Amino acid sequence: MRWAAALLVFLVTACGGAAEPPEADQQPVCEPRFAAPSGFEPLETFEEEYPDHVGVRMGFRDDDRRELHFFAGIPGEFGEGLPDGGPLELTEGRTGYLLGEGRQAWLVIWEQGDVCDPRVVVSNGFTRDGFLVALADAGITPPRG
Repeated sequence: MRWAAALLVFLVTACGGAAEPPEADQQPVCEPRFAAPSGFEPLETFEEEYPDHVGVRMGFRDDDRRELHFFAGIPGEFGEGLPDGGPLELTEGRTGYLLGEGRQAWLVIWEQGDVCDPRVVVSNGFTRDGFLVALADAGITPPRG
């Protein structure tokens, strides 16, 4: 597939046209691997441009006004002051770290070793178990069995 793109660039350049920069040279956009759980509707989508990537934040809300917010590539102090909930098995063999308490704030944070780190899912209005169910529904953690 790369050879086809290279051939196209060569042909456009050889014909005197200006070629667009190849996609590989453009800033990567941190595409979330997050599917809104059943019953959650989009609340917001926000992109933040950085020198080497575009960070993404997506928010969702359900009828009970519980919220989930997914962050990829947006630096910050996530979960500061929240109690440690321990490691959490994620999909694709990854491990995240759960933070939170009570029914207000739960979050999971993890890294994948690229410019889109950290990845974070922040919640509001969930119990611990409810948050874990939502993470499984969103494809962040393996299905609960």
